Amino acid sequence: MTVSFSMFQIYRLVWLSFMTSMCLSACIHDSVLQETPVVSSNIISSRVPRLFPRSTSSDYFQPLRVTPWYLLGENAFISQGQIRQLKIALQEVTQMLSSTLSVHRSEGSLLLNRDISRFCRSVWRAPNDNKCAYMQTSYQGEKCLDVTIPDFHLQGVKVWSDLEKEPRTVIEDGAGVPDTDFLLYVQVAQTQKCAAQPSVIAYASYCQQDPTGRPLAGVIVFCTDHLREEEYNQRHIIQVALHELLHTLGFSSSLYASWLDCSLAEYGEACSSRTRVTNTDENGQFRIYTPTVMQKMGEHLGVEGVGAPLENKGFPNLASSHWESRFFQGSIMTALLSPPHLTHLDPITLAAFTDMGWYKVNATIKSQLMWGKGAGRYFGLPTTCQDSSTGFFCTGSKLGCHHLHLDKGNCSTDSYLEGCHIYSPLIHGGECWRHQNSGDPDEIFHAQSRCFYSNLTKGASPNQEFRGRCYLHQCLGENHFQVKVHESEWTDCPAGAWIQVAGYEGFIQCPSGCLCLGFQTPHVATLTPTYVTGQITTVKENNVYPTEGIVQFRVQVEVSQRHKWTSEIKSFLLDEVLGVIAQKAGVQRCFLQSHMKEDLDLSFAIVGKWSTDCPPTPEADTAAFSLLTLNQDGAPYIIYNSSYFSTVSIRFIDSDPPALYVSHMLYSYVIGGGCCAVCGAAIIFALFWYKLRRQFLRVGSSYPPETSNHERPQIPADLV
Repeated sequence: MTVSFSMFQIYRLVWLSFMTSMCLSACIHDSVLQETPVVSSNIISSRVPRLFPRSTSSDYFQPLRVTPWYLLGENAFISQGQIRQLKIALQEVTQMLSSTLSVHRSEGSLLLNRDISRFCRSVWRAPNDNKCAYMQTSYQGEKCLDVTIPDFHLQGVKVWSDLEKEPRTVIEDGAGVPDTDFLLYVQVAQTQKCAAQPSVIAYASYCQQDPTGRPLAGVIVFCTDHLREEEYNQRHIIQVALHELLHTLGFSSSLYASWLDCSLAEYGEACSSRTRVTNTDENGQFRIYTPTVMQKMGEHLGVEGVGAPLENKGFPNLASSHWESRFFQGSIMTALLSPPHLTHLDPITLAAFTDMGWYKVNATIKSQLMWGKGAGRYFGLPTTCQDSSTGFFCTGSKLGCHHLHLDKGNCSTDSYLEGCHIYSPLIHGGECWRHQNSGDPDEIFHAQSRCFYSNLTKGASPNQEFRGRCYLHQCLGENHFQVKVHESEWTDCPAGAWIQVAGYEGFIQCPSGCLCLGFQTPHVATLTPTYVTGQITTVKENNVYPTEGIVQFRVQVEVSQRHKWTSEIKSFLLDEVLGVIAQKAGVQRCFLQSHMKEDLDLSFAIVGKWSTDCPPTPEADTAAFSLLTLNQDGAPYIIYNSSYFSTVSIRFIDSDPPALYVSHMLYSYVIGGGCCAVCGAAIIFALFWYKLRRQFLRVGSSYPPETSNHERPQIPADLV
């Protein structure tokens, strides 16, 4: 009997590991690099030209402009609707990158380089040193991975004679791509790489560099099977596209040698190549040892002098292009990505982009990494991960909570964890924030529910096994919250403590350092639970941070460049504006929705609402509040640079958050009721006066009574 149980546990763990790997997105960037020839304008020396004029400050940097160039072809086998969804996803990613990274722009349109080893049969040594003498007759253009680069994106071809100073032009320069700092070729195809690894959604590589080493162009290939309607997931596409673009922009093992030290550039000194970006630690693990990365890694772990470890699976003697999974769960740059709502752009990845020397990173961008926070120098090692007391790693195969406490999780491992076990999110039914899920009778599934370790029981002896359960929570302050179980009152839950709930046997553990972060004190915070029959328990709430209520406001958009405003261009602008507002407010893009009417100008009504397709983040408690107060900080305008619309300004016209404040709602009823009473009296008076005029003045013309424009405000469903 013991043998069969052990075998069952082994099969269960193998099955969970397999299913988990199938549900996560894998990256094959390092293997793709080996097949991608890279072209540079010239040999990148150890002493590169100055990036900034001597008298210019860091404001000389301007937002990065990434231009997607779609080469879908006839064999893409996806509908126009799917192509549009893909374009919207990439538009959101490029806008995010533009808000995060700035570069020193070049003048004019972007023209890519031709590979002299491809188009030239021989070169001169003297006097026209390294100049092309004869053009290769079989030359058929340039490629970026498997994509043929259009000729009008490329520089021309010139050949020299042995003595002539002026060359002969064989191919003229192309027109180039205007307003572009990085050109991204987008291809959709079910390639051999896609077929070989079904968990690969997309892969990418860079293929062109400027004289300083900064990537100028790259290609991203989306696997067709993941874009079909039955498989398509917009949040996955956005997540993977961001991950792959960060590779092409510089987070790539083949580019480490090109990273620059520009620490003295603001003083007029030239940038120089870094002596060494990576090195091995005492355990043979490759790490990035650059100043900002070490600073942020030290702040994260609570120690000094620590580099950021790189993934060593498949790269025993080489540095890889991903962070080590044991140290960076939840980071956008691990080789195996978690589900989108559990993955974030982290501060150490942003530190790496700072240390590349090509970019200035926007310091106001929100980034987070909860995994391993304050865990010390020896966190994440295979020799220390068996200690489950830190709250990050686990042992056995029990049911617990993912470290962000949005989901339940199974204690399991995968090929990147090297024997360490973590609570991986359940494939189905583990999202505490989904109303549709169901569990134990005491659980509550709701957008403001989180996962807690508990052994609560009602009317029976407590179960000795603590496991992950979903309960409602509300924030009272930074890392300070209350918890609510089915049919219980709100109970204070001090971070790190074990508490009891009236009417239940057993305990709940209150997590520390992962709930109610970045809290802002609300004006009103009252929750009124309403239960429904059946196993699934939901809570309707009236809270300053609504999840079923809506946040509504209107914006007026102005652009500096004239356009012929077709519905398609308007829709393109609206998608871009929503992305900018979401980025500015610190909310997810999926939180914002808008409906555009054909007969309106560039003013849009915008609705903010959580839904099952838009899960909350660990900081979601402040999302709606941040959105509502966006124009209350003395800056009613948002102004940004757009690669298509030039300069765009967004002005907030009004806002009407009916589901946010109870006092506001009641006040609205009082005012609305008063207005209705006044308007009703006015109508009666107008009718009476009208009859008098007809009776005594015999006036032939009639004046119909005006109707009131004040309508009784609708009660949101979550307040009924």
